[in-house]
Amino acid sequence: MVTNGTRYTLLERAVDTGSDGAWEELVETYHRFIFHILHQLNIDRADIDDLSQQVLFTLTQSLPNYDRKRAKFRTWLSTIIRNTAFSHHRKLNRYKNRFETSGRPELFEDPTCGESALDRLIEHEWAAYISGMAMERVRQTFRGNAVEIFQMSLDGMSTERIADKTGLTVASVYTLRKRVKKRLYLEIRALTARMEP
Repeated sequence: MVTNGTRYTLLERAVDTGSDGAWEELVETYHRFIFHILHQLNIDRADIDDLSQQVLFTLTQSLPNYDRKRAKFRTWLSTIIRNTAFSHHRKLNRYKNRFETSGRPELFEDPTCGESALDRLIEHEWAAYISGMAMERVRQTFRGNAVEIFQMSLDGMSTERIADKTGLTVASVYTLRKRVKKRLYLEIRALTARMEP
């Protein structure tokens, strides 16, 4: 469901109202994303839950000081995630070895040297995260095989082949695909407005 396009974002509600509901929604919204990025940073599975909680704690403690004029929220969040992961590795005395064996040493470049591979990873994962959430909402909106048709077209299947496979006309396939695509676009815009102050 597309939310009202107000600029009063989830972050602003959490800070300004201090309501438990807004804070819970904030944690629910970002927890999976944080978990996924920590996994990409090769954090041990046994430690990811604890570090996710540390990131969320830091996030909620620091959020009143967040200044959107200085950085995008996801940039600020990525700094918190990166610092938490670095501190964890240093604390375990496995900093150098862990980074060398991670298979992705480029993720651990010096963060003061401009945009790092980690920043690019987070941008990519953020876009995928927003798109995934939007697609979940789209799936709740459409009945029948509209979303399946859209997915088949994303997978490269021709309109004619989709029509043949589903028993629909080519015109119906075009129409359903267009409706799903438009709804997905609207959901991505709504989520972006809500989650990116």
